[in-house]
Amino acid sequence: MNESHQVLFRKYRPQFFKDVIYQDLAVNSLSNAFKTKKIGHAYIFIGPRGVGKTTIARILAKRLNCERPDGVEPCNQCTSCIEITKGNSNDVLEIDAASNSGVDNVRELRENVKFNAMGGKYRVYILDEVHMLSGAAFNALLKTLEEPPQHVVFILATTEYHKIPETILSRCQDFTFRKVPVSVLQQYIETIAKKENLNYDTEGLFWIAKKGDGSVRDTLSFMEQAVVFTDGNLTGAKLRKMIGYHGIDTFIDFLNDILDSTKSAQIFEKLEHYFQEGVDLIKFIWDFVEFLNSLLLIQDNLAERESINIPQDDIQKIKTQFRTLDKELLIMLSENIFLIHEKLNQMKLRSSYEVKVYLEIQFRKVILEREKPSVSGLLSKISELTKLIQSDINNIQDNTVSIPTKTAAPTPISTPPSTLEKSNSQAMKSNAPIAPAQDMEMLIKEKFSGMEVDPNQFKNI
Repeated sequence: MNESHQVLFRKYRPQFFKDVIYQDLAVNSLSNAFKTKKIGHAYIFIGPRGVGKTTIARILAKRLNCERPDGVEPCNQCTSCIEITKGNSNDVLEIDAASNSGVDNVRELRENVKFNAMGGKYRVYILDEVHMLSGAAFNALLKTLEEPPQHVVFILATTEYHKIPETILSRCQDFTFRKVPVSVLQQYIETIAKKENLNYDTEGLFWIAKKGDGSVRDTLSFMEQAVVFTDGNLTGAKLRKMIGYHGIDTFIDFLNDILDSTKSAQIFEKLEHYFQEGVDLIKFIWDFVEFLNSLLLIQDNLAERESINIPQDDIQKIKTQFRTLDKELLIMLSENIFLIHEKLNQMKLRSSYEVKVYLEIQFRKVILEREKPSVSGLLSKISELTKLIQSDINNIQDNTVSIPTKTAAPTPISTPPSTLEKSNSQAMKSNAPIAPAQDMEMLIKEKFSGMEVDPNQFKNI
């Protein structure tokens, strides 16, 4: 390995505000502060890991001490900028609050802030993971944070906003950093892949960006690993193998086996096959849960959401395959299989064989649950019967029926003949047309012959 090799997330760390991606709130606010010459004395950057908090803190420190600033940007060429970039500036102190969390550490800091900057205009204190400070340390920091010397700027960074006391927050200007969307990360690493002369395709970059989970640093770290694993060929096929993704067809077939009662045995054959191949069955179940959730999002026309862990090419295939799948059934399967995964994590089974046995038992229960009629299915059947009855009623009302004299009398029912039945008998003898109401009664008698039925209860239909 080349000793001068530099990992990607350090090599491509932004050195200017304009190079930071997707953190416009912080970038624009700090840029405006320099334009209006209204620099705060304390800032707090809040957000998940790897999205640019420390990076922007360093750029801010460089701009504050830059000898030849270019508008709101540091020149990145003067002595102060170069020292800060290399991390050996005496005027910029980065303190890891996780390992310096005691009150004595803060007291030492309070003593040091009295000294003027050695080379630049400001002494900048960057406290990373500041939520790790103890309660006493926070209390010791309060006064200094509220009224620091004119030459001091504090920049606090944290991933856990709720752990910061309100007394600290009230003394700082706070900026919230957000996770970077997959599409933005994908475009970003594509520019890096071109600079590094790497082979890639869209799907390969998608999986790298997805693996980063909104973190630029995590994305570049995984990209570094992927370059080594694939020998610089960042293609979808190789990345799927690297992350253990089974492919959309695997999950489509598995779902079809669950839905088709004639293929239930194949579910257990596949579980056995995956077990023999050494597949992580717990991860497989989670991937299947994500697949089912993606189906629900697609049915709700939310296929463009960042949370869908499926390439765009495969989304169209899913739409074609499961366009008419019953949503209630899909929700039931998603919930049951999610509970299976949750129980697996709680049980902490000792071997993959125990996991396989547990899954076989649980999927038998899923099959039994699937075979029960759903509410939507019953409502559909009732709707079909209602339409059929209504169609018969409309036909009767539209067509008056002439009954021949010799037509046999309808099968008697157990209820005594009503006045309407007698008039109906007289109409038959005289070969007169029967009124629609009488036709309706005759239809009911034919349909429910031999049953205890009161015709009067149908007169309002």
